[in-house]
Amino acid sequence: MSLVMQKLEDMNIQYVTAVVEEGGVIVDQLFFHDPDGYMIEICNCQNLPVLPLSSSCPLKLNLPTTTTTTTTTTTTLRKPKYCAGEAAAVMMMDNLLVEMMNISM
Repeated sequence: MSLVMQKLEDMNIQYVTAVVEEGGVIVDQLFFHDPDGYMIEICNCQNLPVLPLSSSCPLKLNLPTTTTTTTTTTTTLRKPKYCAGEAAAVMMMDNLLVEMMNISM
């Protein structure tokens, strides 16, 4: 963190620091604005504990099934079952992709 602070000072970029403590874990944060005006946050995230994701999800979504009818057979297809967190992550990544494409055009 001190190396980043030194580099920012060398480039005459103003920054603000903060210390956050939650559950006994202390995280140092550094905030500054990039040349485009966006706020950048840098933290020592290695202090955060890594918690494994549970392989079983207690939340089940009732996704609709789609039925395809042809002249000879009827096939029922189920959409993949995501747990609520997984569905939210997929939706956020889709939105990120759309926003990135809007920015690049």
